[in-house]
Amino acid sequence: MSKATVSTTLSAAEFFGWKRHPFIDLPSETGIDTLAVKRDQELAHRAREFIKVSRSFALIGTPGAGKTTLVRTIINSLDSRSYRPIWLSYAGCNRGGVLRILAEKVGLELTRKGLPPLHKVQRHLALQQKEPGSPFPVIVVDDAQHLEVESIMDLCAILAHPDEQKALASLVLVGDESFDRILRLESRRAIASRMACVFRMQPLTQDETRTLLSRRLDAAKAPKDLFDDDAIELMAAQSRGNRRELMNLGVMLCIEAHSREEKSITAELILAKAPIQ
Repeated sequence: MSKATVSTTLSAAEFFGWKRHPFIDLPSETGIDTLAVKRDQELAHRAREFIKVSRSFALIGTPGAGKTTLVRTIINSLDSRSYRPIWLSYAGCNRGGVLRILAEKVGLELTRKGLPPLHKVQRHLALQQKEPGSPFPVIVVDDAQHLEVESIMDLCAILAHPDEQKALASLVLVGDESFDRILRLESRRAIASRMACVFRMQPLTQDETRTLLSRRLDAAKAPKDLFDDDAIELMAAQSRGNRRELMNLGVMLCIEAHSREEKSITAELILAKAPIQ
């Protein structure tokens, strides 16, 4: 077989000799201990402890900082028999739309008659909590900065039992820096006061980037020399510590190296395809 035909006849896995792609996440790899960066592990452990005592928190970070991945890891590490995750990703919904989506997810059909929708959902959650073995709801709002403030206020109001001194759910608000500014406003103290903590995800350091790449290669059973040392340093600089950019860069470099039939990704390849700006 000639070298010119290798990349067209061998898959990337066959060519590089890995078990799976090092930059693609698998659903089974979601435990807190699988997080490569120790700082992420510590944050996840603390956040999970808040949920276990029925508290709410916010997670703030730049786009691509790994917020959603971290929250999914936290939620998936909880005992499914004891906790029930309810995901509310922003979909352009107004205040009423958010309540309808939440009602549907908790098994409640809203009608025009009777109590206002917010109180119906609250009462429904209270009744569910009386059922033996009923899992505790954990409401996760991704891209919370896009929701109407009134919608977030509704979600905060739902957390408290209408008649008893106990929580009906935990609320996890995930947002970018603009949401951080919203929480700091005096007029939004009612929201901030419901948060037991506001976690802030920071960019990866050079050492953390190396650790993350090493764990990725180990998990994928990829060759240790797939990236040389200079390439890793350039990847850290190019991604600026942003996890999503680092993953995207890794995918692009693997594709390029495969097409060039180069089994090791070098600094020269990065400079050729993704020059530092």
